[in-house]
Amino acid sequence: MNNLPVRVLQIGMTRNHGGLETYLLQQFRALNKFKVTYDFVNITGEYDIVAQEELIAAGCKIFKVNSRHKNPIKHYYQWLKLLCKVHEQYDAIVLNANSLEYVFPLFTAKWFKIPKRIIHSHNTGYDHNIGTVRNILIKINKVLLRYSATHYFACSEAAGKWMFGDKQSFTVIHNAIEPDKFAFNESKRKIIRHRLKLKDSFVIGHVGRFSYQKNHEFLIKVFVELVKQKPNSRLLLIGDYVGDDTYWQKCKKQVEESGLTNKILFLGARNDVPDLMQAMDCFLLPSHFEGLPLVGIEAQASGLQCFFSDTITREIGITELAHFIGMDEAKVWVEQIQYYCQAERKHTNEEIKSAGYDIVTEIENVQQFYLNCE
Repeated sequence: MNNLPVRVLQIGMTRNHGGLETYLLQQFRALNKFKVTYDFVNITGEYDIVAQEELIAAGCKIFKVNSRHKNPIKHYYQWLKLLCKVHEQYDAIVLNANSLEYVFPLFTAKWFKIPKRIIHSHNTGYDHNIGTVRNILIKINKVLLRYSATHYFACSEAAGKWMFGDKQSFTVIHNAIEPDKFAFNESKRKIIRHRLKLKDSFVIGHVGRFSYQKNHEFLIKVFVELVKQKPNSRLLLIGDYVGDDTYWQKCKKQVEESGLTNKILFLGARNDVPDLMQAMDCFLLPSHFEGLPLVGIEAQASGLQCFFSDTITREIGITELAHFIGMDEAKVWVEQIQYYCQAERKHTNEEIKSAGYDIVTEIENVQQFYLNCE
C-alpha cells in the first residue's frame, strides 16, 4: 500500500447539484490523486450523480446502491454485497450526512474492518417533521455511531454540535472554495447582465434547491417589498427541486400572485454560478437552517453584500459583507439592502484565504488527515 494512494469511499453525492455535492467535487478536483483519491457510492442508484462523466473520466469508481426509500431490503442487501466485495480496497469511508436517520454504511464498514470510518455533519436542522419513529431511530443510530465511527467531522461548529451533541469532540472541515474563480470582474459582469437582459436593473441573487430549508417564500416576500422601493429590481433564483416539486410549484404560484413574473428569473440548476454572481448586486439566503452554506462563502468571494437569516451560524461571517437579519419583517431586509448596497463591490480574496476557506490550503489539511491518521 505504501506506493499507492490512500483510497477513500465517499457517500453523499446525489443528482442534486447542491452544497454537499459541490463541496465533494471541489475536494476531489483539488486532491493530489497520487496521495489520496476518492471513489463514490451513489445511494440513489436509480439516477446518475452530478458530474458523473467527469468523475469517471478522472478514474473514479462509482458504485450504485438502490434507494432505501424505494426498496429498503434491496438497498441494505446491495450495501452488504458491495462492501463484502470492495472493503479491502479502502483505507477510509466517509458518510456525509444531513441527519442521523441513516448510519448503516458506517455500521457495516465496522464489520468489514475499514480502518477509518468518518461521519461528516453538513446540517443544523430537519427539512420535515421527523416524528416519534424517526426520533427513536436517531437515538438508536447515535448508539450505533459510537460503536462504528472512528472520527467525527462537521462543516461548522454549529453543525457538529447539532448532530453530535456538546460532549462529542469533532473536527471542523471548512467548506473551502477557489476564491480566484469568484473574484469580481467588471467585464464579465457586463457580459452576463447583457446576456440575461438585466440592463440597469438592481439584481438580487439566491442559490439553493427549492425546499422548506431554503425558505424561498420569505425571499419572494422580501423581493415584493423591495420592488415597491426600487422598481428596477430583478431576482435570480438559481436552483431546482429534487424529486418532489410541491415546494417549487408553491413558489411559482406565489410569484404569479405577486404580479412580478416578469421580474423574477427561475434559472434552474446551473454550472456557471461564479459567472452569475458577477451579475448580481447582492445575495440573499433567508434559510430556516444551514450547516455552513458553501454558497455564502462563494457570494462573499464575489464581493457581494450578503444578507443571511439570523438562524444561520455566524461562522459564515468571514468578511464585513455578511449581515444577519431576523425573519419577522420583510421590510427590515429591504432597509438593510438599501443601506449596505450603496458601497462599491469589494475584492475579498485575501480575507477568504486568511479565514481558511481556500481549497488549496484546506485540501492539504484533509490529505494529511488521511495520510497520517492511524
